[in-house]
Amino acid sequence: MKQFLIAICGIPASGKTRLSKAIALECGCHDVHVVSTDDWRDEEYHREFMPENERRVRQLALDLTSELILKGHSVIHDDTNYYKSMRHELFEIAREAGCVFSVVHITTPLETALQWNRMRDVVVPDDVITQINERLDVPGGRYAWDRPIIEADLSMRTAEDIAPEIVARLDAVEPLADTHAEPDSDSANRLLDTVTRQTVARFLRDCPECRRDPDVHRIRREVLRQARETGMDAPSAEQELWRRLGKLTFRAS
Repeated sequence: MKQFLIAICGIPASGKTRLSKAIALECGCHDVHVVSTDDWRDEEYHREFMPENERRVRQLALDLTSELILKGHSVIHDDTNYYKSMRHELFEIAREAGCVFSVVHITTPLETALQWNRMRDVVVPDDVITQINERLDVPGGRYAWDRPIIEADLSMRTAEDIAPEIVARLDAVEPLADTHAEPDSDSANRLLDTVTRQTVARFLRDCPECRRDPDVHRIRREVLRQARETGMDAPSAEQELWRRLGKLTFRAS
């Protein structure tokens, strides 16, 4: 079996870990590791949820994923991966190693995930799950690398039923190479996505009273769309986003 890196994408409590383990089991004796960001989280972590802590956890998981891939292992990256830029970080790890890369999009409905969440040992606050669901960049669209190998609703099918189909499809995917690199315009879009996401994280850290304000992420999406349509560079987009977010602080005070 060819070496691979799978980016699991889906909201919390949607069945990501269950499916990740089923895929690894389906691979049998092949050298496959599940890297789960939940290994660095606990109940206290979710209770005091902070975006900056998520970045630290994600970086630890990315570092372990990169280490395993470079050693020749296959990896199933078990995380929400709800931003396209998050999935692209994994794509770059796979491309540099010249292995297979695939996205698995878990589409379990929000209502079901909220129900399953309440039955977990470590419960994620409902508002965190709802926020991630609202922010999720649906995989696919214009980028071939981001198109999911499968979309799986685990409220309709079991992980054990879906896993063999995923493994079979992996066999048909060709390993990546440097020739698959994206054009400069794609790099600019990724930079805009990353910069605006980091700006929002800093804003919410400095203005915790705005963490549940849906306008924060609506403004980010509007600025991101404006920047892409007008050719605005990343520093200008960051400045415009700070300007518009700043108006929310007056409303919150």
